[in-house]
Amino acid sequence: MLFAEDFAAADASWGEQSGKFAIKDGAAVVKADSQHGYKALDNAFLFDDADICLTATALEIGKPEDSVGGLVFWAQDYRNAYFVLLATNGYFKIGRLVNDAWVNPPLDWTASDAIAQGVGKPNTLRLTIKGQALAVAINGKPVTTLRAQSPGAPSLIGLYAESGEKVDAWKFNNLKVTTVK
Repeated sequence: MLFAEDFAAADASWGEQSGKFAIKDGAAVVKADSQHGYKALDNAFLFDDADICLTATALEIGKPEDSVGGLVFWAQDYRNAYFVLLATNGYFKIGRLVNDAWVNPPLDWTASDAIAQGVGKPNTLRLTIKGQALAVAINGKPVTTLRAQSPGAPSLIGLYAESGEKVDAWKFNNLKVTTVK
């Protein structure tokens, strides 16, 4: 075990709590502004190869196709990172942010029957990183493997939520990082 976050208390490594980000009742809740995304990075730990698990649950959403939540990885800072994102309509994506601009995603929106659809339905994301190889599983079912450009140095992980027209809310819990077998 390299890192385990049960969100039992607000750890300062996640930054300040606000109306957009709060840690309470064993979970982190992220509410992105309308038509925006919100990233919360844990600034205390850096990872190379790792096996990362996280449970993401949509709490309140307008349109399922406009609201996404997920895991931030290979984050150098808030402007440069990768994301494993899911929407409650059964789609997932691997996105990339470079100099605060979204670039061509390593994997665009892809349908998967592994995703539990709807509000209040938890989805466990698992990302295994080994060198440039990525393997993603959702709810225990492998959904993709691919290669992507790693930052070449230890990097941060975090949480991400994005809202459509209304302010959407996502809950995250059970964050664990272990060594790659």
